[in-house]
Amino acid sequence: MLHEGALRWRATLLLLGTIVGAGIFGVPAIIGQWGVFRSTIAFIVLTAVMCCVHAFYAEAIVRSRAKAHIAGQAERLLGKGAGRLTGAIQTFQIFGSNLAYIILGGEFLAAIAIVLDVRLPLVVWQLSFWAVGAFIVFLGLRQVAAVEVYLTWLLVGVVVFIAGIFLMESDITLITEMPALSGFQPYGVILFALIGITGMPEAGQIVGQKRDELIKAAMTSTLIASVLTYVFGVSAWLASGGRIGASAADLMRLLPPGISIAIPIFGLLAVITSFLSSALDLRTMFERDYRFSPWVAWSVALCVPLALFLMGARSFLTTIGFVGSIFGASLAIIVILMGREALHRDPYVRSIPWAWREFMPVFVSIFLALSSLLWLVSEYML
Repeated sequence: MLHEGALRWRATLLLLGTIVGAGIFGVPAIIGQWGVFRSTIAFIVLTAVMCCVHAFYAEAIVRSRAKAHIAGQAERLLGKGAGRLTGAIQTFQIFGSNLAYIILGGEFLAAIAIVLDVRLPLVVWQLSFWAVGAFIVFLGLRQVAAVEVYLTWLLVGVVVFIAGIFLMESDITLITEMPALSGFQPYGVILFALIGITGMPEAGQIVGQKRDELIKAAMTSTLIASVLTYVFGVSAWLASGGRIGASAADLMRLLPPGISIAIPIFGLLAVITSFLSSALDLRTMFERDYRFSPWVAWSVALCVPLALFLMGARSFLTTIGFVGSIFGASLAIIVILMGREALHRDPYVRSIPWAWREFMPVFVSIFLALSSLLWLVSEYML
C-alpha cells in the first residue's frame, strides 16, 4: 500500500507525461518571434494560468467523484448544453492536435530517412505516418496507445540530455535581443505545450480523489513541464545562433552527428502514441456518445485531420498555435467554470476563500478569452 506522498508523486509523473509532448518542438522557433525576455514573461504568466486551470479542474473532479470524460462532467455541472459544447470543442481540439501530429510525425520520419539515405518528398512521409496510425486505430490496438506515458518519459530524458548540450553551445548574446513583434502566435504554442487536462481524471483516481493531493500533483507537474519546455526552447534557440525553424531537421543540425538521430526517433515514438491515444479516444466517444457505427466513427476520427492536411494545412506552428489559442483556451475556460460551480455546490463553500472561488475564475477566464481574441486579430486581421 503506497502512502500519500508516493501516490501524489505517481499522479505528478502521470500528468507530466501527459503535458510534455509534441508542443515542445514548436517552442524553439517561437522564442525567436518574441525574444528570450518576452518569452520568459509569457512562460511565467501562462504557467500560472495553467496551474489555476488544472487546480480548478481538480476542484471539479474531487467534488463530483465522476469518472466520466470532460463532456460528461461539464453536462453534470453546467447543464446539457455545456456538455454538448464541450464535446464539440474537445472533438475539434483532437482533430487539430492530430493534424499537428501528422505534420510533425512525417517530419520525424523524413529526418530518419535522410540519415538512412532514403529521400522522398516530405508529404509522402506525412501521409505514411497517417496511414500507419489509421490502420492501428482501425484494429483498435489500445495496447499500443497505452504506452504513451512511458514513451513520453523516454522523450523527457532525451530532451533533458539534449538541452544540456544546447546550453553548452549557447550564444548568450542573443538573450538581450528584442525582435519587433510580428504576431501573437507564441501564446497558442505555449498554451498547447502546457495543457494537461486529459490526464487529470486518472490522476484524481490515483490520489483517491483527495483535493489537496491532486492540486499539489497538478501544480508540480505543470511547473516541471513548463521549466523543461522553457529550457529546451531557449537553449535550442541560443545554440542555433538565432537561426532555427520548426522542423526536426533544424534541431538535428545543432547536435553532433552521432546523437542527432535521437530527436526524430524518440520524437516519433512520442508523437505516434499521442496520435493513437487521441484518435482511439475520439473513435470511442463517437461510438458511445453519438451512436456512430464503428466504421463511421473510425472514418470521422481519422479522415477529418487528413482532409485538413490535404486542403493545405501543413504548418506545425500555425496548427498548434490555432489549437492552443482557440480550442485549448476554450476547454480551459469551461474547466474553470466547472470548478467554480463545483465549489458553489460544496456545503462548506463559505470556508473557501472568496478570492479563489469568485475572483480567480473570472479573472483567469477573461485573461484567456481576451488573449485568444488578440491571437485571432493578430493572425487573421493584421
